[in-house]
Amino acid sequence: MKAYLTINWHEKSPEEVLDYLYNQLEKDEQYPFFSWLMQHFPNLEIDWLEVFEDYKEQLILSGKIDEVLSFVEWYKRKDLNDYIERHEFIERDICNYFIYKQDTERLQERIAFIQQNPVPGIDTLTTPLLFQLIYNGYYDLAVQFSQAVWKPISESDQLIGYAEYPFINTIYVSELQTFYEAHLNGKPTDENELFRQMLSMGFEDNKSNFNMVLSSLKGDLSLADIMDSIQKSMHDHMLILNIHFLKHMLHTYQLPFVLSEWLWNFIATTKIFGKQKGDENWFYLDAKTLDDYIANKLDYFLASNKLEVFGKVWGLDFVFAFLHQQRLLSAEHYEKMTENIIYCKHEMIRFASSDLWQMSFVFNWPRTNNYIDAPSGKLYFNSTFGTNYHESSDIINRYLSDFETPYRIKKELKLSNSKQSAPTSIWTEPQTIIRSEPKIGRNDLCPCGSGKKYKKCCLK
Repeated sequence: MKAYLTINWHEKSPEEVLDYLYNQLEKDEQYPFFSWLMQHFPNLEIDWLEVFEDYKEQLILSGKIDEVLSFVEWYKRKDLNDYIERHEFIERDICNYFIYKQDTERLQERIAFIQQNPVPGIDTLTTPLLFQLIYNGYYDLAVQFSQAVWKPISESDQLIGYAEYPFINTIYVSELQTFYEAHLNGKPTDENELFRQMLSMGFEDNKSNFNMVLSSLKGDLSLADIMDSIQKSMHDHMLILNIHFLKHMLHTYQLPFVLSEWLWNFIATTKIFGKQKGDENWFYLDAKTLDDYIANKLDYFLASNKLEVFGKVWGLDFVFAFLHQQRLLSAEHYEKMTENIIYCKHEMIRFASSDLWQMSFVFNWPRTNNYIDAPSGKLYFNSTFGTNYHESSDIINRYLSDFETPYRIKKELKLSNSKQSAPTSIWTEPQTIIRSEPKIGRNDLCPCGSGKKYKKCCLK
């Protein structure tokens, strides 16, 4: 008989209970004891949810998902309000598991709860879940999810910034695709209704940009207009190319706007381009510029956008293949750009580490003509499921063992680093940046050159 079965735990203080759990039991005995306490002493004054966090991940990775769900239902009955406020990490890991296992039915049950409570965990659960759905091909579910959560998020007084942006943008580009397909099929379209819907979700009342979008949807791409915009240091070309990229992805790869938009959106700024001589290479990014740009997009503190950025880095293949096809990137610079992207992909693999199994969606995406990848890649990604940091590092090192960083890239990184006292890169902590420019207002034009207001671009 287990010793704890003979103890009246109501007579013990919370500190004594936790001391027994963590210090007097072997590791494999701890959760069974915790589970037994749930059944026989549910009113103990311990933080049940916090303690469960210590065992949740291992339960999930060992396939004991039903035990996790059982705890969740038990705790909801015990203290629903507290679970609503603190559910983000448990629900995140449950969703990760169901997406990985392609268990759509049970995934939708989790989504239903998150839709009712989208504000707690906005950065660690609600927004990352949107990108998981999109990247894993749950396009309709992603749009439905966005439609359910954007308004309560926008109306919440607990959030600052423009937290609803990813959701309203997903809805918007979905409507754009519906409009575009209706136009292709000769069906009637209502431009005013589409514009009204945009405004109702909080988009700017900018009919000029909207007309540019519709014109790009209906017409062909004019290289002369793009080059004219570039030469005049305007921003129109970024928006025009955005729409043509969406159409290109739909027709070439049968990928919907709701995915392609985020792949283009990642580099939708004029701030990082134009560093090479020649208009045909305006879109080329050297290795250091690309590496720094990606590093600055990552949330190193919580790693909340790890999956989001991972997918966008993989999507750079599509973006620069499109630019090359449109004669906006020479063959020479496209080849270099491909090498730069491969390098950044491999650094993202190292950054993702033991969570790499969640990124296996990239192997379900179509390939560009210039795509290079090891055929065993998906196997390596999946083999990180249930591993710790050291085990996953070994897996990653084996996967990348045949890759040698080109000398050109090493030289670019080294030369750039020698000019900076505090260089940043994908795999290092970013340094604190002291503002050297005037503060930008929420409604000012974003200095990145996207053509959007600051609150709807780099502030988000």
